Amino acid sequence: MSEQKAWYSPFTKSLINGHDIVFLTISLLSIGIIVFDSINDLRNSNSSDWTILVTIDTVLLGYFITILADSHSKSKDRAVWWKWNFWQVFALFPLLGTAIPGLGWAGALRFLLLVPAIQAIFRLLNVAEEGEISIQKRITHLFIIVSLLILAGAALALMFEVQYEERCAADISCDEGQLVLSLEDAVWWAIETTTTVGYGEFAPKSLGARVVASILLFVGIGLFGTLAATLSQLFFSNQMWRNSQREDFLVRLHLLTELHDRKEITDAQYMIEKKRLVEAHEDDTLLLEQMDKSQHQISKKSADINERKKRVDEAKKFFDEVANNGDSEEEV
Repeated sequence: MSEQKAWYSPFTKSLINGHDIVFLTISLLSIGIIVFDSINDLRNSNSSDWTILVTIDTVLLGYFITILADSHSKSKDRAVWWKWNFWQVFALFPLLGTAIPGLGWAGALRFLLLVPAIQAIFRLLNVAEEGEISIQKRITHLFIIVSLLILAGAALALMFEVQYEERCAADISCDEGQLVLSLEDAVWWAIETTTTVGYGEFAPKSLGARVVASILLFVGIGLFGTLAATLSQLFFSNQMWRNSQREDFLVRLHLLTELHDRKEITDAQYMIEKKRLVEAHEDDTLLLEQMDKSQHQISKKSADINERKKRVDEAKKFFDEVANNGDSEEEV
């Protein structure tokens, strides 16, 4: 007897690649810290907030260092590893190091983390991978990626726009009402931009926010197009599976009836195998309804046995053990 699955099994089934999701999230957060500090110059304007930011940045860098150390220890050829990963070491230049005179520009190296972040996105979407992931898992990954993209874009645009507010107020041609100055407005604007809807109530004025908008536009089109296509694939594949199951059930029942009509199996064997087929598909009510509608047709004998000989031979091969199963049931 097969072991019965626990009731909570569907809830504990893995639908996400946790490692890549965490890596992508921390990469975006780490880049955001550098951008936030460069815009607000916290080291000179608010030393206490800058200390907190440096502490958070150090913790995040510890995560990346752990990943690189683990990858390096598992590498068979260390020279090759350094050839392909040396730039990630430069990407981990700490925020604290930007306080060193002449090294303020080094914070821009953090943007090199976008390369492994994009690689993580490709893995989540199963691009250029030998193995396949389920459609449900791919959809989950897409929703998470789009959500992270929207939140990251909203946060970056908000930082740039808040910094640009004073300049916009001094510029007569700048419409302050279109600035993105609150978190809820920033998230709404990012959703509009990513989905390419663009109602027009918000429009980025700062150069940084416009760069973010451009990225959201180009990436958003691809991601939402992929999401829509994957959802369509999910619905289509489910329908195809149900049609395939229905066709398979009717063919097997038809072949079983053919054997019975030719007196190659007894009435008892026919009823036993027919019951087994029905029980195997009892979860699909459409199959049972289809069987009832087709009962009259499949019970008719063929007018031309020779024409259906090939299908009968296939039925014999499929039901090789029917006779043995029937005999064992009768003995019981």
